[in-house]
Amino acid sequence: MAEKDSKKRWEPIYRSAPPGWATHPRKRMLMTPMLIFFGGIFAFAVPTIVAAFFQMAFFSPPVSDNWAPYGEQAARGREIYLANGCVYCHSGFTRPQDVRHGLYYTYPRISLPGDYATSDEAPNLWGTARIGPDLSQEGGFHPSDWQRAHFSDPRFTTPNSIMPRFNFLSDDEFEALTAFVQQRGGKAALVRYAGQQVAKDGMLAAMGMPAPPAKSEAEAMTLAEVARGVKMGGFMQMNMGMDMGGGMEGGEEEHQSILHPHDEYMLNFVDRTYWVMSNPLPVTDYNLLRGRMIFQERCIGCHGVGGAGVSLATRFLRPVPFDFTTQEAAQSVFTSEGSWYYKVLRGVRGTAMENFGSRLRVDDIWRVVMFLKTIPNGGLVAGSVPTIDQYYQWTPPPELLQYMKQNPVEKAFDFTTEDTADEPFLLEAHRIMNGMAPGYSFHIPGFGDVSLERFAQLIEEEYNRLLEEGWDAFIARDGHPIPPASQMEIPPELSKELR
Repeated sequence: MAEKDSKKRWEPIYRSAPPGWATHPRKRMLMTPMLIFFGGIFAFAVPTIVAAFFQMAFFSPPVSDNWAPYGEQAARGREIYLANGCVYCHSGFTRPQDVRHGLYYTYPRISLPGDYATSDEAPNLWGTARIGPDLSQEGGFHPSDWQRAHFSDPRFTTPNSIMPRFNFLSDDEFEALTAFVQQRGGKAALVRYAGQQVAKDGMLAAMGMPAPPAKSEAEAMTLAEVARGVKMGGFMQMNMGMDMGGGMEGGEEEHQSILHPHDEYMLNFVDRTYWVMSNPLPVTDYNLLRGRMIFQERCIGCHGVGGAGVSLATRFLRPVPFDFTTQEAAQSVFTSEGSWYYKVLRGVRGTAMENFGSRLRVDDIWRVVMFLKTIPNGGLVAGSVPTIDQYYQWTPPPELLQYMKQNPVEKAFDFTTEDTADEPFLLEAHRIMNGMAPGYSFHIPGFGDVSLERFAQLIEEEYNRLLEEGWDAFIARDGHPIPPASQMEIPPELSKELR
């Protein structure tokens, strides 16, 4: 105990300073609130000035080769698009890291600074999210009547869409907004847009149908009127009174087709290697039920809950959606399993039938096709499920086999090996009429000859008209900077990748 007490007596006592020394000055924090405030502003200001204001002041990229000005109507549509907040769900640029960039149906072209270098793109519409699909290259991937139906109510064309309706827009606003989305994507979009127009004109002439109605006219139609219109435009009656002669002109040799012009037109939308292809999947209850489920999720918006092509979307669409309920739909020269597979995969230009190859698996597309062959026998009747005995086995009609013998597969146009592979208008014509070969043509009353060469000519004429109208409107609204005249002469470049 004494030892412990002695140690305590010698323990040092803490003092702020030794006896007689002056105390240390009071310590102060160097990071004062004022320094933090101004230092923070400086830390954020320097990167902002370097990354934003310097770029705005000194970075002036030349207008890209693909840039095309908006027409007067499309420029008004851009204002409507911006005013209604579409930019909050739809981005307006394609990044190099985007999945499957460079493909035809998803992100066909990577965005460049020169795409946004003019006053037509101010303020920019890059967007903040991709709740909906990117629309920077939307032009020409759907016909205009599909766009009108989609704007009226997105569920008309995409049953599970969460996009709000825009049916409060007037007819003029509808047309302006449609013109804007159809011209997004520069020169490449104008080629696709022109292709849609040409394909639709040919299809309507082949079917003897009128042009799509205006928004107000379409909305005034009842479903009963739609059903009557579908029946009158159905594929047993739509060509009544048309010349059945198949005189062919414009090719290296004259062709006398054994098919009706409408049937031949519908057939040649499909790559001819698919014309008599059978479904590779076995007909099973699971495959039929899976196909029906996908049909009801994806297709009833246009084709209707009963598959007869009677729907609210049909009010807007010309030609009307296909009627799957008839026996003729199950057995025709252009309704093989392979033909239907190709149309679901790639879509049909000029119609509201869009491609699903970027959204559905290959086996699921075949299941949908399999299910479609049960609809004439009641496979879509409410409260029931499709059965194997309802499946209609398609067999090639004799006239189709004879037509294929007259026009063998070897004559099919392979745009990847032809000398004209870099010709954008011929390439687009081939994408419309996938089954046609160069030099072959057939005649449609009220439209004229159908051939790759004539389609390419019509697409180029419509493309030039749209481009010239855009330039005139751009100059009239004091657009700046005005690109050199040589930019207008640069041909459009289209992606050749179709996978």
